[in-house]
Amino acid sequence: MPNYIDLLRSHHQPGKKETATPVTEEEHRELLQEEEGYVEPGTWDPQSEADLLVEEDESAQTSGKGSSAKPTAATDDKQWLNHCVHYVANVFKTAGENKLGDTTILSDHVKTFIASIPNRPDQLAVLELMISEKGTKIQDLYGGLVTKSIMLMLYAIKMGQQLQLDEDELHALVMAGMLHHIGMAQVPASIRDKKEKLTKDEFKQISHSPKLGAEYLQQCGVSDKRILSAALQARERFDGSGPTGLKGNEISSTARIVSLLSLFEALVHYRAYRKRMLPRAAIREILLNHKKAYDPEYLKCLLDAISLYPVGTYVQLNSGDIGQVVRVHRRLPLRPVVHINMDRHGSKIKPRDIDLQTQANLIVERCMYPEDLKDL
Repeated sequence: MPNYIDLLRSHHQPGKKETATPVTEEEHRELLQEEEGYVEPGTWDPQSEADLLVEEDESAQTSGKGSSAKPTAATDDKQWLNHCVHYVANVFKTAGENKLGDTTILSDHVKTFIASIPNRPDQLAVLELMISEKGTKIQDLYGGLVTKSIMLMLYAIKMGQQLQLDEDELHALVMAGMLHHIGMAQVPASIRDKKEKLTKDEFKQISHSPKLGAEYLQQCGVSDKRILSAALQARERFDGSGPTGLKGNEISSTARIVSLLSLFEALVHYRAYRKRMLPRAAIREILLNHKKAYDPEYLKCLLDAISLYPVGTYVQLNSGDIGQVVRVHRRLPLRPVVHINMDRHGSKIKPRDIDLQTQANLIVERCMYPEDLKDL
């Protein structure tokens, strides 16, 4: 199992001083508020989801094959993610309208994916790549709450695999991650979507969202205590610094995991006051400034489960060539498979795949998000 503390140290870039930027109280409020990009209830168009992942499908249909083309694993994966986003958006839209909803369809949909993982070891990497490529579009169409659900689904599966959870436990953890923040949809839009600094009273209303979310899920027929506890306790902290003072094992194990994943997701997500952090920077931020607030067992598990070079990010090799990470070796996380398609200046070159596991003379010197490529 890789020791990520050592990996973080070993990957320090020579000549570049790296310091963690503490998250201020105001920034914590923004992380808690999770307001950015949320789609107002009533403005979401269910037809817009049809445009989410169809670009590649349209090109196939116009190539002459049309509907006669046989379904492939790739098209099945796209359809699965498309439907998943649609189901999540429906759940949050219904909650935002203060109507009772049904999470059964979403639950069953997630269950089918989890059941298929043992038969397709690469399936999670494929899903991660699609989410990375379509994340901005999901954000634009459906807003921050839906995007967070999709990202928490991905991280919860990775975390659950690292913990070697059985299928039932993994399903509960994934659903808990996807729904833990549903109480935010119950907060008045005037507060939830406010761009200015929150008043104490407004922040108090935001702070009530966990209780609102747990009660709402119960009213919708959710009875799994693991899911309900995550909605209620995900803002509690292992050291007792959370809103009710619960600490350690007084907080459910599911809530302890989800709270950590929620912070990690918030750090690697774009925010109005900063660029999104790379996983390496997010892990360092947690270790330096939030370590006591989270269960050390689950913190270690997160470090082992999350790659420093996630599928979908771009890396520059010591050769100067740049490409997208398309697969990560679990036992050799610093030696991913990279789809090279640019030179050091960002100009297009003949594409090729390089497996760093078999190329001892090549190493990653820099990791970037797609939006960072314009600065080359």
